[in-house]
Amino acid sequence: MNDTAFGADTGTPAAGAAPRRIGDPWAQAFAAELKHRHSPPPGLVDRLLEEVAEAVAEAGRPAEELLGPAAEYAGLVAAERIDETHRSVLDLEGRTPAAHFRQGLVAAGAVFAVLTAVHSLTGREEGPGAVPLVLAVPLYVLLAVTFAVFPALRAAGRVRAAWGWSLGVAVTTLAGAAALARLPVVREADPLGFPLLTTVGCGVLLGALALLLPEAALERLLGAPRGGDGDDEQWLRRLGALLRGRHGVPVQAAKQHVAEAREHLAASGGSARQEFGPVEVYAMHLTDGPGRAVRRARRELVGSGLSALVLTAMTVVAVLEGETGRPDFWVRVALCVLSGVYAASLLPKVRAR
Repeated sequence: MNDTAFGADTGTPAAGAAPRRIGDPWAQAFAAELKHRHSPPPGLVDRLLEEVAEAVAEAGRPAEELLGPAAEYAGLVAAERIDETHRSVLDLEGRTPAAHFRQGLVAAGAVFAVLTAVHSLTGREEGPGAVPLVLAVPLYVLLAVTFAVFPALRAAGRVRAAWGWSLGVAVTTLAGAAALARLPVVREADPLGFPLLTTVGCGVLLGALALLLPEAALERLLGAPRGGDGDDEQWLRRLGALLRGRHGVPVQAAKQHVAEAREHLAASGGSARQEFGPVEVYAMHLTDGPGRAVRRARRELVGSGLSALVLTAMTVVAVLEGETGRPDFWVRVALCVLSGVYAASLLPKVRAR
């Protein structure tokens, strides 16, 4: 760490600090890496940029030459300047459970709004078996919420709850859609029972709701139950859940870490908290290192790959039903291609060692 670039973290920029313009895109890349990968506390990014600018001005050299690549330096700074208690609640993507819920709900709301708008503007699907939006919207909203809840619960280390919620929603959605389609009132209803502004507004409302919900309330709702690591067995179970969910460690490797911790406790005779400290901090230390980037790429590959498969299936169905002339068909095709390209771009990272 370059001591001239970063002094004591006093909470405010040093007096007479240089402007935050560093003269090239390095500063923007550095700030983006910190914000999106390490979720720093409020105000820290601005302080760091001030300190970097001052160091660059004093040295008279470009930031990259003085400090190295922005992404690598951001990782070094995060390890030194961000408290480990704060870092321990972040998952592979550098997000808290509340951040996952908010971003997931905003994204799901946006997708819902776009798809319903395209569907509404390109005509109606008349005919028996069509489900009107007045009944389909609750199912869509439930799916959108699941899009946000699953990664949030996983980031909280509640892996079973995440999969249980998703399975329950899948069963409810399929059963509900099948039951609704059989009702005479549904078969005879207008499949676009809501006006355009109402359907699009529903998606916008989802995104607005995510931004308005207090973060503290979301953390209490999504986080692990209080006292969940009170005794050694609870601590060990929580360790395994955090390794699998928050940090993306494979199941067998997570079990091995838990077994080693249990053996150590049996030999030492101490308690888990005495020997290892807070379970979230210990899980973070176990998973720090170069393998973290590989695990993150693997998790992103699974998500984008599943998205590509689902969108491909929807595209194939549309082709078989002769609906290739509709604009919403080409929206699905574009999303399918983008998901596939992104998944392919992750393969070299997954294979890295």
